[in-house]
Amino acid sequence: MSQPNKLSLWQKIKQLLTASAPQPVTDAARKKNRMASANTTQAADSISPVDGSHSGNDQLSTPDATLKTDEKNTAPPHHNETPIVDCLKQYFNDKQWHYTHYRPKTGDSQQSHHLSLRMRHKKIDCGYLFRVQEKNKLLAIYGILPFLIPESHQSAALLLITQINYDMLIGNLEMDVNDGEIRYKNAIDVEAVGIDTEIIEHSLQSVVAMTTVASELFGDLINNQDPAEDMQTLLTELRQQSDARTFFLPTQFVQ
Repeated sequence: MSQPNKLSLWQKIKQLLTASAPQPVTDAARKKNRMASANTTQAADSISPVDGSHSGNDQLSTPDATLKTDEKNTAPPHHNETPIVDCLKQYFNDKQWHYTHYRPKTGDSQQSHHLSLRMRHKKIDCGYLFRVQEKNKLLAIYGILPFLIPESHQSAALLLITQINYDMLIGNLEMDVNDGEIRYKNAIDVEAVGIDTEIIEHSLQSVVAMTTVASELFGDLINNQDPAEDMQTLLTELRQQSDARTFFLPTQFVQ
């Protein structure tokens, strides 16, 4: 499947984000039915950048919210004419977060910008990528798991992703079958909802929360030497792994 010697934009960013990624050390995998209900408010309180200092590295072209309903008595949302990428950079600067900015390639009609950074939540260190298409006013945020799914476990991972996505209201999980990378993606139409600090904050919170849950769940999967290939058995195995770490027998002493 893989061939070209010249790396694409996504491949170069993946190398950057995974270069220092730790091996998964999962501490509390969630059950499948909790995947869509991660507590984004708690996530916001404990998100921290891996590097607290801001550098705002700009690189020349290299690597290839609440939506308000229209009501008669409701004023239309205010649209910020500032470029999306400038709003994101201002947000990162205000937070004093370190990020890397990849500018659009020459001749890119979509004006695609990519901003990448690493963040830690619940002791899980993941890469995050903001993909901006200025021409179409679209923003996608990716949360990239800090480990790859080995080929021996990819069938089970795809089965699990399919079931999770079926029930997911916002965003989706994806896997690159070339290298086993799993990422959670959420996107917004900035032309429709606008963009400000609150929208960026809420969108990022949801991605961080879901990426953290996915990291715990798929960490359990790869720790299973021989995962089942039918859904019910697979879910039972993952639940047993989670229970083995989080359930304790009662004693007469304070734990």
